[in-house]
Amino acid sequence: MRPDVRKSLRIALINPRFEPNFWGFEHALPFLPGRRACYTVTAALPALAALSPDFCDVTLIDENVEDIPFDRLGDFDVIGVTGMIVQQTRMHQILHRLCGMGPLIVAGGPLVSVAADDFEGLCDVIFVGEAETTWPGFLHDVYNGRPVLPRYEQGEKTDMTTVPAPRYDLLKAARYVVAPLQFSRGCPFLCEFCDIITIFGRRPRTKAPAQVLAELDGIRRAGFRQCFLVDDNFIGNKAKAREVLIEIVEWQKANGFPIALSTEASLNLADEAELLELMVAANFRQVFIGIETPRAASLIETRKLQNVRGDTMDDKLQRIRDAGLVVTAGFIVGFDNDDAEIFDEQFRFIQRNGIAKSLVAVLSAIPSTPLHDRLKAAGRLDSSHPRINFHPLQMDQDQLLEGYDDLVMRLFDPDAYWQRLLDGYAGSPEYRRKRAAFARDNLPRQTAAAVLAGTLAALGSASRLAAHILTQERGARVLRSYLRHYRKNRGLGRDAIPLTAFVNLCTEHWHFYQMARYDRKMSFGSIQSRVDRPDLALAEHRLD
Repeated sequence: MRPDVRKSLRIALINPRFEPNFWGFEHALPFLPGRRACYTVTAALPALAALSPDFCDVTLIDENVEDIPFDRLGDFDVIGVTGMIVQQTRMHQILHRLCGMGPLIVAGGPLVSVAADDFEGLCDVIFVGEAETTWPGFLHDVYNGRPVLPRYEQGEKTDMTTVPAPRYDLLKAARYVVAPLQFSRGCPFLCEFCDIITIFGRRPRTKAPAQVLAELDGIRRAGFRQCFLVDDNFIGNKAKAREVLIEIVEWQKANGFPIALSTEASLNLADEAELLELMVAANFRQVFIGIETPRAASLIETRKLQNVRGDTMDDKLQRIRDAGLVVTAGFIVGFDNDDAEIFDEQFRFIQRNGIAKSLVAVLSAIPSTPLHDRLKAAGRLDSSHPRINFHPLQMDQDQLLEGYDDLVMRLFDPDAYWQRLLDGYAGSPEYRRKRAAFARDNLPRQTAAAVLAGTLAALGSASRLAAHILTQERGARVLRSYLRHYRKNRGLGRDAIPLTAFVNLCTEHWHFYQMARYDRKMSFGSIQSRVDRPDLALAEHRLD
């Protein structure tokens, strides 16, 4: 109902806490400057705030940087909870807690969009898919006392040129490291396991360059120095990507290159020399590539044909690095064509290509995807295992999980990590040359005082990190590896990775190393629980 005593509609938007994860950098944040509590802003919060009409008073609550004030939420008119698949457990817990509190409770986001039935009885309203028209329409209904629907779903895809700039000003920006910016939605490819094409479609839709520049202005004003373009595939529309890159280059030049950028793109970026050159000129530092697997049969099986076209993936990755970009990548194990040899094959490929930041995951059959439909038709879905929701073809679930855990532990063993990082860096003189040329031509020369301050800050971070590591199991071995590889790095002379950057890489590795050990513990607990108490294991999966 429309509030009688308020001139505005009070809205609380909640982002649930993430479980520890590889890209959350929870174990690195304590050693970074400032009081950072979360690595990346969840884009839905400032985006939904911007879509809320003028009569709304919006409060953003990100549980990753602050506690949810449940005792004060009853004062709001509408409480919205958004979440991704990896936030499922906590999202359900929050909705249970909000039940009966008084305000209208609504839920949306990627998780609701692929599993809407799971939210029946947990909230008053759900939002499926994009919400650029449904969210403000719903708020108008509430404000004007009109009946609301139990489910809102847009009939047409959003015209991205009409999307307002996110409300970065409402964020507690100092608690984050990286801001999000979305240029496009959708991907032209057909990867069987991916829910992007089922939610956003195969025809990439883009914002106008002027919108992107306005958002960069907002990100800069909020105080961010790093930004991740959260596109499903930044080069899904290559012509539009070129247009926006040209404008970003000019914006960076006019503002003194204030923001370091990164994004994700398909591997065929390697075939686009002009786009690579523009990305470096626009101050892109890293690009995440979905490689998935070095096994061609598995790529063909999952319809990731863009990775098997043309020359080898090794050659493509080398071209991207030689252009001046750090490659981070995603990998998957558990395809039908994967046997027990895949774990060694993945390890050799990652080491050979020098991909230090490699996210490996077990294949998951996400509802709404072609993979989910195929496995369901074959009777291969399985809700009884707490971490794998299908029956692999050439391994059982526990063999797949054990192989995955061993692979991750091997990848983030400190010596293996530093070997591939330094081999990749040393193995691309072109990368080093182009990064040095970019810094020389575009970035302001640091004063002696600034260099000294940066060095002292890095030494302080290194000291805190070392003191912490020495209290941990096998910590001395990890520290010896860091020191040994720093000396190896110094052997590159003027091309050596600077101390400040090297310390940051140490903090990142420490996080990855801890997460690899955490995953192994989780897997042991999952297997053991099903041996000892299968009833509890089933209950855990339903909550997940």
